[in-house]
Amino acid sequence: MRNSKWMTAGAAGLAVAAVLSACSGGAKSNGSASGNGGSSPSGSAAASSSASPDAEKTISLKVVSQTKYAPNSVPNEYTKRTQEKFNMKWDYQAIPLSAGMDKYNVMFASGDYPDFIPNMNQWNAVRKWAAAGYLLPIGDYFDKLPNYRKLYTDDQWKMLQDFTSVNGKVYMLPFITTTYDPQTWLYRKDLFDKAGIAEFPKTTDELTDALQKLKAADPNFIGIGVRGGSGNTGVKNLLISFSNTFRVPPDFSGSTGWTSFWHDPDYDNKLVFAPATDKQRAMLEYLAKLYKAGLVQKDFATSTEDQFNQNRQNGKDALDFQWVSQIVSLEKQNEGADWDYAKGFVSDAGIGKNPLMFKGPDFALYGSIFSNKLADQPDKLDRLLKYIDWASTPEGTLFNQMGVEGLTYEMKDGLPVYKDDLDRKKVLEQYGFDYYITKNDDALKTDPTYAIDQEAAPIFKAIDTVLAENAPMSDEDTDTVNTVMTGVWNEVYQFATKAIMGVVDVNDDKVWQGYLSDLNKVGLDKAMAIYQKAMP
Repeated sequence: MRNSKWMTAGAAGLAVAAVLSACSGGAKSNGSASGNGGSSPSGSAAASSSASPDAEKTISLKVVSQTKYAPNSVPNEYTKRTQEKFNMKWDYQAIPLSAGMDKYNVMFASGDYPDFIPNMNQWNAVRKWAAAGYLLPIGDYFDKLPNYRKLYTDDQWKMLQDFTSVNGKVYMLPFITTTYDPQTWLYRKDLFDKAGIAEFPKTTDELTDALQKLKAADPNFIGIGVRGGSGNTGVKNLLISFSNTFRVPPDFSGSTGWTSFWHDPDYDNKLVFAPATDKQRAMLEYLAKLYKAGLVQKDFATSTEDQFNQNRQNGKDALDFQWVSQIVSLEKQNEGADWDYAKGFVSDAGIGKNPLMFKGPDFALYGSIFSNKLADQPDKLDRLLKYIDWASTPEGTLFNQMGVEGLTYEMKDGLPVYKDDLDRKKVLEQYGFDYYITKNDDALKTDPTYAIDQEAAPIFKAIDTVLAENAPMSDEDTDTVNTVMTGVWNEVYQFATKAIMGVVDVNDDKVWQGYLSDLNKVGLDKAMAIYQKAMP
């Protein structure tokens, strides 16, 4: 087991983390939480805080949060203490990531949308809502967010305005990343050893052989595990598993700065839509072979995230493609499992080139968005901006990420650590706390996921890397792209699902040409013309 490496935070581990902290993410430090005595808003402390708007009237706000995990109850400690500190009354609802986007889309389509979403994780939806006039151009109020601005270097700040602009305005406060957490193959080393696989495969042929050995060694093995969810989540995540191998940008709905329109070096830097290239076809051909041999999770297209987690815990999932930091929680959930991560991506002989790393800016295109209605409600907007700017300070980031000292965490050697058996998931579920603007520096130093991220970072930063390109567009062009690309992506994933499952033969030229024709029927040619103007 590797638990002793990542599950403890002894003096030596803290010292290493403290040194590495200065190198993470390229962002400016958000300071030391311990310098504030680990304070959090509670009781009389809230009334005495300089950030608390004493003697101001109570402000009512509708808040909807796209949490990673669903809180057990609302209101909870997070909502109650935040409302008390800033004299706000929240009509609060949590709609977790696993629930998809349907409820959010209904809210905006009906006009009954929230004043504030602290953590929207769907950049394409943000662009659409901004272009439709639903969102407040928060960039016009940056002067009221000095602490948020301090989280960014000057170069990062310019990049923020380049990548998050819609119609020339900024409508989102992105999450600033302070760690480098790459996606790669996570695998059960103990099950690999049992099947006689000495090391993780380096090529697609070796991967096929390894999967066959795992299947022969354990009849319960389901093949490559896939993190499912609503809509096209399953097939999307399966394709992401091989995007680096086949040099096809992964689709994270724009949250990484990548849109799948890019100047592909394999096509003489011609602007292409990646899912319409021969490399996408080659990836589907390979996946179809794996699926036919029973080496990919059979229900990848319809499974849920809960099923994914269950398969990991019961040993049916011996490998999947996820973020390196997840190994810590995996080993905590099953102390008998020895999880490890592949130190790179597998290559494919047919592609004939090394895998690529697709890197976005030093922030994620998910974060806080605000209703356009606030423009005519200055009292509400000012109060909300005070909260956001406080939430960008060391005190605020500690509160959002870790909760309350004595309740959810305690201080050890001047650094915050979760109490008892609490972790991020339990603290969110039981108390409602979770980070959304950035992570707290001091909390990172005691976080075992930070140690493994720092170990993996130099390995993956050494891989050939391509940077995301910005694509500035006019109002009209943005509207057109937002409209047509919904249909295009649906066509991409419906075809991919059928191709992988063998419903259609991707090797048949007539089938492939029919797919390309269908993409243009739903508007790919229109989107391509716009991107050619935006990315000459």
